[in-house]
Amino acid sequence: MAFLAPAFLALAALAGVPLLVHLLRRRIGRTVDFPAVRYLMRMEQEHSRDLKLRNRLLLILRLIAVIALALAAARPIAGLLGLGHSPIAVAVVLDNSMSTSVVEDGRVRFDSLRTAVRSLLGELTADDRAWIVTADGRVIGGPPSALETGLADLTPLGGRGDLAAATQRALGLVRSGAPRTPVVGIVSDGQPTAFRTDSALAAGDVPVVLLTSSAARVTNRAVLQAIAEPTRWTPGGAVSLAIASPDSAPWRLTLDGRTVSRGTVPAATLDAPARITQRLASASTGWVRGSVELDADALRADDTRHFAVRVAPPPAVSVRPDGGPFLSAALATLIDEQRLARGREGDARVVTVSSADAAGTRSPVLLTAPRDPVRIGDANRQLARLGIPWRFGAIARATVLARVTGIAADDTLASATRAFDGAPVRLRYPLVYSPGGAEGEAAASTTDRPDTIATAGGAPWVVAGNGYVLLGSPLDPDATDLPLRAAFVPWVLEALARRLGDEGRLIAAAPGSALRGVRDLTALEAPDGTLLPLSGDRATVPAAAGVYFLRRETARVGALVVNAEAEESALDALPTGGGDALLAAMVSGSDVASATSPAAWQRAVFSRAAGQALLLPLVALALAALLAEAWVSGR
Repeated sequence: MAFLAPAFLALAALAGVPLLVHLLRRRIGRTVDFPAVRYLMRMEQEHSRDLKLRNRLLLILRLIAVIALALAAARPIAGLLGLGHSPIAVAVVLDNSMSTSVVEDGRVRFDSLRTAVRSLLGELTADDRAWIVTADGRVIGGPPSALETGLADLTPLGGRGDLAAATQRALGLVRSGAPRTPVVGIVSDGQPTAFRTDSALAAGDVPVVLLTSSAARVTNRAVLQAIAEPTRWTPGGAVSLAIASPDSAPWRLTLDGRTVSRGTVPAATLDAPARITQRLASASTGWVRGSVELDADALRADDTRHFAVRVAPPPAVSVRPDGGPFLSAALATLIDEQRLARGREGDARVVTVSSADAAGTRSPVLLTAPRDPVRIGDANRQLARLGIPWRFGAIARATVLARVTGIAADDTLASATRAFDGAPVRLRYPLVYSPGGAEGEAAASTTDRPDTIATAGGAPWVVAGNGYVLLGSPLDPDATDLPLRAAFVPWVLEALARRLGDEGRLIAAAPGSALRGVRDLTALEAPDGTLLPLSGDRATVPAAAGVYFLRRETARVGALVVNAEAEESALDALPTGGGDALLAAMVSGSDVASATSPAAWQRAVFSRAAGQALLLPLVALALAALLAEAWVSGR
């Protein structure tokens, strides 16, 4: 037996009141024997046994009434089989991933899953605790009315979500509902990809019951990929497509809502989709929304895939020879490909590329460490003049490996930044953060600064800020292997066009995922023009697919492209073993089971909490004791 409100057990101390009254009523005095009362004493002795029995019965009835009321106030629960269910703490994990939006016989599959959850909520009592946890991490709690309202407002996601994380959260919630019986119920369409995890969740002794849909397979066409190449069109470029379809199907490509290209894709599978590259040019300028669309089918959410592209003249750069031959060659290649343009040094938007010791440079700049250690003093004075809060430290010649750190490691936009990761560095000048201009300031706490892109030997090696990118080594193979890496030229373009130019950021993300590194942004501009405010360095990606422009005040400084994961289009049948096999792949525990019908699932959930609360029986016992006490007293 357990108690929902054990503090009320203290009321049982009131049971001492009837006992105290009973004891006080006992009269103990001196006995005086005289003839006039001998007859009365004889009569009392004849009835004393009845009087004692009556008084003790009254005492017992009063004690029972008080103790029963105290126990009822403490709301005890016990497993009494066959008398309903004892108070339960149940968390329902509702799979609202994109695959649940499949339309079958005119009805969305998610509506069937929601009906099963609503039926279970209708069987809960006031003593139960319940939560609904969705695949995108949303938690709905509170009284049944709040759960019903929240359930009605739920819709399928535009992506996969994370069913395993939702189940893990549900396990934590039901454990907090003790002493109620903890149970986790999962309602899913049974898509196998949703149950794949790196390691099974440990449910322990918490029962987990899964309800899977028995829906038949449906025919599905899907756009799996739509990527604009390059990110910046000047003004032309290409869009790479990947489409899966069981038969030939027409597709169309749009820019800013206007269809600019059409075609037909042959039959192809999800594992080997048909790939198409379509060359286009845009008459618009700035950030442009685009999409690839198929005719609607049963799963409409993957019939459209979005992309974004920046249409603008190429960024202008001014190249100084002191940056080194490798940097000069990379810039010449980008200029020949019209990804960059030559500009005149000193213009406001022209990026100067040089060694940090070169005199007369102006922001924005991409600076490398000087080749000659003697020039470090001149380089530091140049950094101070430009207002760059970093200084070159003492030379270090030990070979170390560079590591991407901070914001760059999580920025899906700057994938070229990963060119630094693992690059051998043989000569470097550890960068020292010096916002006040004083050289030699300790750098022990600077490796986790948001403007640190890469470290070498535990100290900042590549940093970026407003109007500058600074490297702690000369770009020479004697100093580092970075110039010899295939990703070197893409990184140069990323540094010049995105960090120092006006290209902005392009981020690809799945619905509901975490977005980092947005402290410099003020809002997301939704496809319908609505502004979604941002604050801090983290945000949650919107649940609806589409292109969201990154806003800094009134300026568009990039685009967030939200699309579902390609694996969500795999509407595979249940594996051998059905729901049991699915659940075993995600959860391990002593009581893990599955059901194929809502009624069986509901019975399985409540069977884990057989019995009922003892509130009503105890209140009935107290009333019966009081009625018996009144009857005995009346006699």
